[in-house]
Amino acid sequence: MAYELIVSDPANRELDNAIGYIAVTLAAPGAATSLLEEYESALRLVADNPLLFGVDLYVSEAIGRQVRRCPVKRYGMYFTVDEDAGKIYIVAFTHSLRDTPRILSERLPE
Repeated sequence: MAYELIVSDPANRELDNAIGYIAVTLAAPGAATSLLEEYESALRLVADNPLLFGVDLYVSEAIGRQVRRCPVKRYGMYFTVDEDAGKIYIVAFTHSLRDTPRILSERLPE
């Protein structure tokens, strides 16, 4: 089944912020490019087969909703799947050290 991929504005901003931080603050444009390339590859993989990625039990239990996680270097791409509508919603792109349950609870009310 072909899924429609919808990336939220907050997730896009988080990616932009991560790339900007790595490229400018850390002065590592090559690492920023590598992150972007891996992100784009992960997006294609999620769009083709979202169920390949497991449910993040810790986050899902914390927010009361099923959320899947696709790892992208030290970041996580968090998404939900609406199989009936054939849509994937990318809701967050966060570093592994961030408080992901809090971030997602603000974006995915029960």
